[in-house]
Amino acid sequence: MESINNIDTEWFLWVNSHHTTALDWTMWVLSQHWCFAAVLVLAFGFTTLRIEPRRWWLVLLAIGVCFLLADQGSVHLFKNTVGRLRPCHALEDVRMFRTGCGGQYGFVSSHAANAFAIVTLLWMRYRKQTLAGIMLLLWALLTCYSRAYLGKHYPGDLLCGALFGVLVGLIVWWLTTMIEKKLHKNETK
Repeated sequence: MESINNIDTEWFLWVNSHHTTALDWTMWVLSQHWCFAAVLVLAFGFTTLRIEPRRWWLVLLAIGVCFLLADQGSVHLFKNTVGRLRPCHALEDVRMFRTGCGGQYGFVSSHAANAFAIVTLLWMRYRKQTLAGIMLLLWALLTCYSRAYLGKHYPGDLLCGALFGVLVGLIVWWLTTMIEKKLHKNETK
């Protein structure tokens, strides 16, 4: 376990030490909650409202459930039980840009869990929309990178958060599919 932690710390220090003015601002924007909301509104508009306007309410509900489960699960199942300090609390000379360290614990990243839960849900739902899926995946990966860049998370926090988010997204997608089958069955009666 110590060797994994050492590798995680080395990767974090490498990412956190490669700063430029343009990247500072880009990574800061990607980490903001309003950026997250803007991406969700655009994704919802370009996928759900354009492709299946009759089921918009179900997709919106599924996105909300994804966010709730990923966000709260990352805190209550992991951060509060594992208790791994954020790198900005554990290491000296962590470079941060326009941000404070935040909560004490960072395993798993809530940003990563939320982003990957929603990307997984939308990717599974709109598999034929390859460009939208790739753009959402790129956004989720850049959001994760921004968290290490800004000194908030180790790469392991981000990877585990992303994996947790994928699991949440798959579960919510499956539940949504079951609900839609029941709705379709009731509509055809």
